[in-house]
Amino acid sequence: MQIDINYDNGLSDIANNIENNFADIIGQGAQTVCESAKSLCHVDTGRLQSSINVQPGGNTAVISADTEYAVFVEFGTSKMAAQPYLVPALLSNTQAILSAIAEAIKG
Repeated sequence: MQIDINYDNGLSDIANNIENNFADIIGQGAQTVCESAKSLCHVDTGRLQSSINVQPGGNTAVISADTEYAVFVEFGTSKMAAQPYLVPALLSNTQAILSAIAEAIKG
């Protein structure tokens, strides 16, 4: 004998709406962080700055700088001081992204 009880009352619609909004918020937030990183990036030839990009993927996004020396500019070396651009871009936009997520959950 089996008894199935299913109470939805629209909760799955709310969950789907949050999930769809979440992906949009993450994508928009990642784009904002990317633009901020480009504006904070030290520019010599412009190659590093133009290599900064975002790859959204649903509920995640990857922001990267695709040059062989990007990490050295961000974190420095024993011969060169750090000139961070990615971490400060993320930190300066974190609260706005979290607020947007909270608003989406509230509906």
